[in-house]
Amino acid sequence: MDLKEEIKNSIKLSEVIGKNLSLKKRDNNNYVALCPFHKEKTPSFNISDDKGFYHCFGCGKNGDIFNYLMDTENLSFIEALKKLADHAGINTSKQNYFVDPKITNHFNLLKRVSESYINNLNAPLGEKARNYLQKRGFNETIINNFYLGYSGNSKSNQHLVSTLLKEGFSIDDFVDVGLIKKNDDKNLVFFFQNRIMFPILNNSGKTIAFGGRILGEGQPKYLNSPETSLFLKSRQLYGVFNSKTLLHKKRFIICEGYTDVICLHSFGYPAVASLGTALTEDQIETIFHIVDEAFLVFDGDIAGKNATERIFQKYLPKLKLKKKLKFVFLPDNLDPEEFIKKNGLEQFESLLDKSVGAFEMLWSQGLKLIRKNEPESHAYSWNYLRTKVNTIENNNIKLAYRDEIEKRIRVFRERNKNISLKNNIFRSNTQKLFSTKNNMPKTGVEIKVGAIIYIMLIYPKICVTFDEKISLLNFRNSNLNNFKNSILNLVNNSPEISAKDLQQQMSNEGFTVQINKFMQSNYPTRLNLDPNQLNEENMCIIFEELLSLLDFRNI
Repeated sequence: MDLKEEIKNSIKLSEVIGKNLSLKKRDNNNYVALCPFHKEKTPSFNISDDKGFYHCFGCGKNGDIFNYLMDTENLSFIEALKKLADHAGINTSKQNYFVDPKITNHFNLLKRVSESYINNLNAPLGEKARNYLQKRGFNETIINNFYLGYSGNSKSNQHLVSTLLKEGFSIDDFVDVGLIKKNDDKNLVFFFQNRIMFPILNNSGKTIAFGGRILGEGQPKYLNSPETSLFLKSRQLYGVFNSKTLLHKKRFIICEGYTDVICLHSFGYPAVASLGTALTEDQIETIFHIVDEAFLVFDGDIAGKNATERIFQKYLPKLKLKKKLKFVFLPDNLDPEEFIKKNGLEQFESLLDKSVGAFEMLWSQGLKLIRKNEPESHAYSWNYLRTKVNTIENNNIKLAYRDEIEKRIRVFRERNKNISLKNNIFRSNTQKLFSTKNNMPKTGVEIKVGAIIYIMLIYPKICVTFDEKISLLNFRNSNLNNFKNSILNLVNNSPEISAKDLQQQMSNEGFTVQINKFMQSNYPTRLNLDPNQLNEENMCIIFEELLSLLDFRNI
């Protein structure tokens, strides 16, 4: 009996599938469940222990115990075989089980190529590449841990191919693993040239593909191997293997690129990159097989923010109990490496502390749709939120989200009602607050914005009353946005916080200069306010008046 059959005879299929799915027994050795491969309300996923086979009558997905583990946990056949053997208590060290010789050959070829790239980096040929890595702060330990190398030029690549052909590999092997391609004239072209090489490793630490960064000018700056039988881009993550040793140390981070992963690892963070900005459902599933909570930290530029938004839209319907993806927004167009080098690890940790969960992401998106204080705008926002909640597949989470959305909508309506009532009561008295004019002075946007921030600093409770409207303020100045958002976060965490404590905590976060600027700008005088009339109640009126004079979309 070979190892594969021994495993099938030792472990019931329902035992493995039942760890992830709720199974309903049909008879002695047959079960049914909701399919893990597509969305459905009525179970059509059938499991037969007698046959050792599963089949979904909804989407057609089928296979055995090995297929299930490979598809749900993103494992190769060998990885699934070893995992199940360990589970069954079968010693694999003395077993001669079947392995596809072609796959073994491809793994061996990629290993030899990776070794050659490492040799290139350490040779005179790689001087320019070594200098670049030094400038990026990559020391010898980092380079060795990630097996970084250099692809060399056409001549060195030709020498590599000639050497490996003598070792028994073929040109077809090079084509199959994505190292050589054929152009329109059917000539052979080396896929990677003059690039720093980042080997992409599978869960077992075997090279399955490469990423390459060009040295000097040229496009694309980064290039990944084409998809092969070993490398499916949508299912792989860069840095998974290296992260295993760091999982117990710090929070798990998802970032965009190779260098971000390596930088974060050097600071002790387990980190992976999505091999592009489009994090897929399969990649998210892989991450949640590793950890229960992950932090998405993409670049702070427009592309990074748009990518974060796309990922959230994919993630929302797939929400799972006890699994959390949290969203972190970097300021000033910085990437994680740049932020840490500029602000230090303490500030980076503070940024992770301020991360936004899925629900808050959804709620903020809904509020952004409110452009004006009009019923139609509110209705559009509420409809958007309710529609999005209905896409959540997990019923328990859907119900919890639905309850919280309706609760917040009620609070929002009540606040708006109270604000309108307060405005009606005090509108006639508002004129008395201004010593020289009958209404709010026609000051520039800068003074209005400054006065809003000033009032938030001296009357923090105002942030609780007007939190939705404040969150809609979008300043062209990113530093000012960060300042405003930091105030909101502190007040949301401590609604009863005093002005003194608020300003102290803001100073601790590095905003001392900004605080001094706002506090010393004498906004009451610049707004023609009567100092004798200033109190918290009147400040609410003034604050509402200031907000009404601003275009929330573009300040």
